[in-house]
Amino acid sequence: MSTDARQAMYPVAPARLPQLHRWAMSLVGLGLVVLLGNAAWHSLKESSFFLVTNVDVSGTLDYTDRTALMARVGQYTEQSLLTLDIEAVQRQVEEMPWVRHAHVGRSAPGRLTIRIEEHEPIARWNDHSLISKRQILFAPPQLKADNSEYAEWRSHFKSLPVLGGSDARHEAVLDDYRQYSQALATVNVRLRSLIEDERQSQVLTLDNNIVVRLGYEDRSLRMRRFIDVYERLVVPLNGQSAQFDMRYTNGFAYSGAPAYLDGN
Repeated sequence: MSTDARQAMYPVAPARLPQLHRWAMSLVGLGLVVLLGNAAWHSLKESSFFLVTNVDVSGTLDYTDRTALMARVGQYTEQSLLTLDIEAVQRQVEEMPWVRHAHVGRSAPGRLTIRIEEHEPIARWNDHSLISKRQILFAPPQLKADNSEYAEWRSHFKSLPVLGGSDARHEAVLDDYRQYSQALATVNVRLRSLIEDERQSQVLTLDNNIVVRLGYEDRSLRMRRFIDVYERLVVPLNGQSAQFDMRYTNGFAYSGAPAYLDGN
């Protein structure tokens, strides 16, 4: 069959021309939409309506330096709220020593919101750090010895118990502190400090000037033995300094003010 005959039987190419034309027009239309969309987006994000002009900070700021905080987030003002890197702002805020968590959000027109949750200290650690109620160890600059506010802040936190030891052990030491505090509450005395050395040997100081050496093993048993003799041996001291070394298998050693021993 000749070529002319086949074209007569199957007139494909002429029928496709309108379809190809429609496709081409659709592509052109799509391109125009994209271009117009990009232009509109660029115009929108550059609009002064969406520029960051206000930073709202909420949350209880007992310790965070508000001036330092605003200096950190001030670099984001006059940027477009639509393209602002919220995670970058959050990282900047959470790098501050007293900030546990920061929630950052957008609020049009031109308003950046920051809600802050601070660390709540419950104990001092090694005289240069603090432990929060969530058992997070953190070191605020005010507790560095060369800080101009060092003495003031030490005084501010003097009511907190003093714990000490290896930084990797701060949670374990805090747990021990809570356990001992609960036991000592039965004889109406508070635990002022708990210091642990590199061998995990522990020394306790009570708020009535009594030092208790528990060592590094059988500490719960040794604490119970101390509680057993408290009323008989500690109460009569009436606040005088004394030391009880409980690191003996069947007893303890005592040093300090004369203790009342009735032989029982």
